[in-house]
Amino acid sequence: MRWSVIALIVVAAIAIRLPFLHFQTLDYQKFLSRWYDTLDQGGFSALKHKFADYNYPYLYLIWVLTALHIPSLIGIKAISIVFDVVLGFFAYRIAALRTQNFWIRALAFALVVLLPSVVANSAYWGQADAIYSAFALGGVYFLMRPNPLSDGLSRSDAWWACVFFGLAVSFKLQAVFIFPVLIWLVLRRYLPWYSLIAIPVVYLLADIPALAVGAPVKTVLSVYLDQADSNKSLTLGAANLYQLIPISGDVTWLAHAGIAAAALVIIAFLAWSWFARPGVTATSILVVTTAAAVIVPFLLPNMHDRYFYMAEVLTVVMAFYLPMRYWIMPILVQAAAIGVYHSSLTGDQGRGFGGMNGGGPGTMGQNGPGTPPTGQTTGAAGQSANGQHDFRGGGPGSGSPEQRGFTADHRQGGFGGGGRRAGSAYSSGRGDTALTVYASFMAAAALGMIATVVQTCRRRT
Repeated sequence: MRWSVIALIVVAAIAIRLPFLHFQTLDYQKFLSRWYDTLDQGGFSALKHKFADYNYPYLYLIWVLTALHIPSLIGIKAISIVFDVVLGFFAYRIAALRTQNFWIRALAFALVVLLPSVVANSAYWGQADAIYSAFALGGVYFLMRPNPLSDGLSRSDAWWACVFFGLAVSFKLQAVFIFPVLIWLVLRRYLPWYSLIAIPVVYLLADIPALAVGAPVKTVLSVYLDQADSNKSLTLGAANLYQLIPISGDVTWLAHAGIAAAALVIIAFLAWSWFARPGVTATSILVVTTAAAVIVPFLLPNMHDRYFYMAEVLTVVMAFYLPMRYWIMPILVQAAAIGVYHSSLTGDQGRGFGGMNGGGPGTMGQNGPGTPPTGQTTGAAGQSANGQHDFRGGGPGSGSPEQRGFTADHRQGGFGGGGRRAGSAYSSGRGDTALTVYASFMAAAALGMIATVVQTCRRRT
């Protein structure tokens, strides 16, 4: 019966996703499909060229699609949908650490795989956020597993947790949002410091296949540095703090202040934990991890619309460990996520959810809500007449590698005139009134998470 219930949930999740599988967003047409074409034409050895700046493990998965002759649109979305189920699996396992009631565990699984933002991210947008988040959630699961022999983790669970975190950061840099929990657990002598070695080791091992076919070492090791330097806006469609601050001009000082604020919040928590010595429990580990996933991207500048993905999942999982009133957290975060996704998928992504001027399959609407104004410039090579990037050619020998492979995270800004700009100065990037409302939801969630951490960590059990 239990297997039947889980299978039914998976079937329902797939059925809900099916109507969205034929939609092609801007990210797919301009970037993901071209990465597929490059690997399809050049084979695995095409990885020696820099045609994309997602890290290599994701490109390996796309290459597998080409080797199996799976169509690009369906295949790219199918990869993410598979990891939606993996997310649900780890939500089930974490709930199982709390209760033996199958129905509660099944509910955790169902809520995660059926979350509107999770469905939209994989089936509609075709993004890879489920992949790194699934590995991150797996790492959290191993951190939370009880050790009957001591107060700390078992050695095997410590290593497995860090292996999973290494896999997470190998796919997306955004996995580091929750890494403060590792520092906390090392300081509290719950997690052996030497187990952290597994994270860079796994990351480097994941890049070996690309190095083996001739990718330059400098290129391989600088993927995330290139990503960090590519955008200079306080917010790129994210429902973070900077949607709430009406400011324009060169706001580099505010970007630096936001980075400092995020660092100070982490340091303040670590210092408080060191002196107050609150209990380290499965619940406190989950709550602190969730708080990091909410607060860190809320304070950091240069955040994209999808960078609260881990928060969207973790707040749901966390709610199974806390009293019923804490369900307000996932509700606030999901409300912000749905709004942001609607803004993106009806704006710079071209269409979606009945958006203005939305096109049918294979087309992109023009100048819908949030679409960049005509003639807006960026520092990237090539643009179409309406201000969108125009990279010509998708395969080897067709345009420069940089033109062929500009990353999907580097698409045109376009949230109320806050697009990307060349140079080192930060611009505001603020969106319309709707994005300000969504940011207020996330601000309430961030404040609520601070209170939740304090209340949870004060408990000794």
